[in-house]
Amino acid sequence: MVWKWLKLKIFYYQFNFINMRVGILGNKQSILAFSALGLETFPANSIADIENVKEKTLADDFAILFITEDTASKFSEEIAPLFERVSPAVLVVPGVKADSNEGKKSLKMILERALGSDILG
Repeated sequence: MVWKWLKLKIFYYQFNFINMRVGILGNKQSILAFSALGLETFPANSIADIENVKEKTLADDFAILFITEDTASKFSEEIAPLFERVSPAVLVVPGVKADSNEGKKSLKMILERALGSDILG
């Protein structure tokens, strides 16, 4: 009986993970192509847009939220609470105008938190 319950519980978690969504937040030029790949796109032009995306990604089942570098640097204070949560996983990716090292800084911070030391140097 316990084994059957455990199998049902594992199936439930696997099914829920499959139904989780992936989104990308950024300027319209950078995120347009990702909609063809099945990602939910969120154009961000104002603080109100960022707040709406935060509410939607936290309320719905989002597994991953990508944020373009330019949006991450422009709205750093507004998106900071997203990095502190477990779900969705927030990753900074280069956009069309990838001129900053925001993505590398974000990856460095994630690795330091996970491993306890700086391996990128």
